[in-house]
Amino acid sequence: MPAGDRIYAADGQRVVARGRRTSTSSISSGVELPVLRLDNIPVFDSKGYRILTSNINMDGSIANDVGDARLRIVQAATPGTLATIASTQVGHFRNTIDDPVQSNVHPLSVYYWPSADGYLSILLSVQRVAGTGTVALFCSATELLDLVVEELGTDPGDTGVVL
Repeated sequence: MPAGDRIYAADGQRVVARGRRTSTSSISSGVELPVLRLDNIPVFDSKGYRILTSNINMDGSIANDVGDARLRIVQAATPGTLATIASTQVGHFRNTIDDPVQSNVHPLSVYYWPSADGYLSILLSVQRVAGTGTVALFCSATELLDLVVEELGTDPGDTGVVL
């Protein structure tokens, strides 16, 4: 694709960053494991963004383990600051593995409204938060894990009424 061409999502929003993983990430300790990261994404305080994944296939080796898939971000004024497992969590889903023969599949989707222009780094991670087995985000050449950032357009500001 020639430089400068834009990619548009099906609903008209502009895709500004995309990453793909095709191999499984497994963790048996309680440590949070980085899975996929997008870096140096220009963001503007006048725009809104959606950070989303394709369906995340979370699996476990034994019943009643609990896994947590997380989206973490860091925004900086200049490129080069990378999101880590210590960065701000903006979304997650926690899943109890009720049957190790069956996996649970969920997408993640969050909105981001920058308060200043800058550069965003986004990290998708996984952690076993309870249990003694192995928790995995399953990926393969046919079961892809995508992380996408869409620009939604001009931010209208908070127009809601808290009741």
